[in-house]
Amino acid sequence: MVYLILCFLLGFFNSSLLSLSLSLPPTHLCRPEQSFALLNFKSNLSVSFSSCDVPNFFKMDSWDEGTDCCKWEGVVCDNKKGNVIGLDLSCSGLSGYLQSNSSLFSLQNLRWLNLAGNDFSNSEISPEFGKLRSLTYLNLSDTALTGLVPPEISLLSELVSLDLGLNYLLFRNHDFNMLVHNLTKLEIMVLDDMNLSLVLPYSFLNLTVSLKHLSLSDCDLEGNFPTHVFHLPYLRNIILRNNQNLIGYLPETNWSSLLRLLDVSWTSFSKGLPDSIGNLKHLKTLNLDSCVFRGSIPSALGNLTKLSFLDISGNMFQGQIPDVFGNLNDLSSMDFSSNNFSGVFPSSAFNLTSLTFMDFSSNFLRGTLPNNISGLSYLRELHLYANLLSGRVPGWLFSLPSLEYLDLHSNKLNGPMDPIQDPNLVHLNLTSLDLSFNNLSGNVKSCMLVQLRNLSLLDLSHNKLLSLTSCNNGANSTLPMIIEFHFSSCNIQRFPSFLNASKYLQLLDLSNNQIHGSIRKWEAEGWENLTALNLSMNFLTSLEQIPGKHLYFLDLRSNSLRGPLPTPPQNLSFLLISNNELVGEIPSKICNLSFLSVLDLSKNKLGGTIPDCFGTFGNKLSVILRTLNLNGNQLEGLIPQSLKNCFNLEVLDLGNNNINDSFPYWLDTLTNLEVLVLRSNRFHGDIQNFNGTFSFRNLQMIDLSRNEFTGHIPPELFENLKSMKNIQVDESGPKYIGGDYYQDSVIITMKGSDFKLERILSSFTVFDFSSNHFKGSIPKEVGELNSLIVLNFSHNRLVGNIPPSLGKMTALESLDLSSNKLQGRIPLQLTDLTNLGALNLSHNNLEGQIPLANHFDTFSNDSFDGNSGLCGFPLSKKCGNNQEPESPPSTVADESETTLVWKIAAMGYGSGLVLGLSMGYIVFTTGRPRWLVKMIKRNPQKRRRIHQNGRRKN
Repeated sequence: MVYLILCFLLGFFNSSLLSLSLSLPPTHLCRPEQSFALLNFKSNLSVSFSSCDVPNFFKMDSWDEGTDCCKWEGVVCDNKKGNVIGLDLSCSGLSGYLQSNSSLFSLQNLRWLNLAGNDFSNSEISPEFGKLRSLTYLNLSDTALTGLVPPEISLLSELVSLDLGLNYLLFRNHDFNMLVHNLTKLEIMVLDDMNLSLVLPYSFLNLTVSLKHLSLSDCDLEGNFPTHVFHLPYLRNIILRNNQNLIGYLPETNWSSLLRLLDVSWTSFSKGLPDSIGNLKHLKTLNLDSCVFRGSIPSALGNLTKLSFLDISGNMFQGQIPDVFGNLNDLSSMDFSSNNFSGVFPSSAFNLTSLTFMDFSSNFLRGTLPNNISGLSYLRELHLYANLLSGRVPGWLFSLPSLEYLDLHSNKLNGPMDPIQDPNLVHLNLTSLDLSFNNLSGNVKSCMLVQLRNLSLLDLSHNKLLSLTSCNNGANSTLPMIIEFHFSSCNIQRFPSFLNASKYLQLLDLSNNQIHGSIRKWEAEGWENLTALNLSMNFLTSLEQIPGKHLYFLDLRSNSLRGPLPTPPQNLSFLLISNNELVGEIPSKICNLSFLSVLDLSKNKLGGTIPDCFGTFGNKLSVILRTLNLNGNQLEGLIPQSLKNCFNLEVLDLGNNNINDSFPYWLDTLTNLEVLVLRSNRFHGDIQNFNGTFSFRNLQMIDLSRNEFTGHIPPELFENLKSMKNIQVDESGPKYIGGDYYQDSVIITMKGSDFKLERILSSFTVFDFSSNHFKGSIPKEVGELNSLIVLNFSHNRLVGNIPPSLGKMTALESLDLSSNKLQGRIPLQLTDLTNLGALNLSHNNLEGQIPLANHFDTFSNDSFDGNSGLCGFPLSKKCGNNQEPESPPSTVADESETTLVWKIAAMGYGSGLVLGLSMGYIVFTTGRPRWLVKMIKRNPQKRRRIHQNGRRKN
């Protein structure tokens, strides 16, 4: 009985408990305090921005109060205790300030934390991160964090992966040392785009042996990187690119590791590529681009059979490239460009079946391309330009099924363009073809070219034996996809009207050909998208219509155009019609070109006055006009003061006209003016009336020569010429006034002759007041122009002594004070002008012995003639004790030798700013340079690379 009662009571209890359990709310795995912490973290941020390619702005939409946080997107919990152990909010579009008291730091069981790709508004990394001692994975990359990395990060001793890259963070050396010393389990370290300039490279000697991935690109590392790091036993990837002051060497011995990716591009790593590179059997990516490596390429490179990306461009490698690529079957991209390789081309490179990108350009490779190949079926880009390759263009180049970009310009290829006649080319994917600057010959017919149906860029320029004609059958042929068509410096005799139906054509360059007569109206129609047209250096006599309604750049220089100035299109920005036979006045309608930036009408027969509308008709031209060149016409009258409204004017050249005016003081309001040329006009009067606002602070060249200016040269003139003082030369290479798209030219006087500089170095400075009626003494203040290159006060009425202060003009390369009335001795300080290459003190009243210190003994008699009181070498007149002057070991004896010296100086950039002058002289005497012919060429796809390891984030 008792047993029955107990069974009944037990059954009732169980049924009641079951009913009660069904009536209770469901239990949550997430701990309440951690759910509250996550919601609090969410409430302090907004969702508005993400730098990720594929952001997820809805990741936190599931974060609702009263629900299980372990089921929220991006949250991972421990199934046993309900602790939040993982948080992935990467690319969530989070914006806001990450504060030190954030509830995030209460989640002290976190093992994984990923906040990458959000925007924390220049927050600093809080020291509170040090409380998250269980973290094994921390990613704060690309989150707009700034400031110092706190030392508390080194407390996260369990970290296996740390990514702080793409931020504005700075590591102190002590804190970094603590980090690498304490994080003994670290396998992945990414610090790209941080500031590690305070970190000494030897700190990396303390990296843990467990490290597998090290990425330190763009982080301002300096000094010697320890070679020991390359020997870490588990290292798979090491990326040091774009630390240009980081010095290092690759291991030469005992280098056998698991490396898969090695990138030291754009650093100062040097020496050679060691034979030990062949031991890296697992290597897939090798990037040594733009370093200081030299020597030859080891044959061991052929042992890297897993290699898929190889870039050793931009170094100083030399010698024969070993023909060892036959076993690199996985190689998809190889770049050996911009080195000093010589010898024949490695034929095995043409048999790589996986290759998509090949670049051996800018070397000294010789020989011919093979007649047959067995690979390259996937090749998309082939760049072999700027070598010494010869022979015919092989037909297989035009039968590669995947080829899109082919660039063979600047070689010695010869023979007719037979491959283009292949009827199978209609199926070719080729979109860019550049065979310019070769020795190709023959007659290219339009019906041959139109087989390249996908072609967007064609450049066959500078093949003097090549011609272009229409087909005899009169077929209506066209290149439907063509965007750029370059046929400069060939042998074209007619305007290629077959291009009229090419509705995408934007750039047409037919300069330096044999096109005669007129461009007729029907030939000029149909190009709705044409933006740049270069017909310079032909024999055109007239234009019935200028092609293109939206033309931006028009170059008609050096033709035989007659009559009045043709009406240009409304949107034109560059109008270049110099060296023609245009007559009449400059029409005021030129001012309707509201986007005009450069106007060059020099060397014509234009008369009348300069239109007053340049600075008054409207605001747009006043803002945009940068260059106005009217040199070499028959213009009269005054300079219109409306030009002072052209605020961006940099170059004003009115030389060689009949302008009758006083000095235009008002031009000093043009604060961007760099070049002012008024030479060979009828300017007159005194130039002393400068007021307190006179500056010309950016003026680099001023030429008032061959006018009728009078009075004293005012000392105030030299006070504010800041662009002639303390110029810092850009060591990255020469830069020219006008930039890349159009570069200004100018004529200067040197040694009594005129030289044309086809382009003007931005550091080139000239001060020429010669052939006027200036009187008085040379102001000593001129000596403050210590960056001046050319100074010419010749053929005036100057008196007094030569100021010793001229000896401070250390950059001076040409000094002409001839044909004045200067007196006294030649200052010994002039011998300090060690860059001086041309000196003329002749026809003055100078006296005493000619100083012979430094290189002063290299100047010839012509430099000192006509000074009856001078004596000593190189003059025949003896000094004092009647002893013959001693001859120096060598002299520049005559004008031809001087010319030779100037030409030799022009052979290498970096030998002094005299190069700017010399280069211009050589350009003027030896013909038209390539940059002038191709200055409107824009080809953004030509050097497009296929890098597998990404690019630097801008």
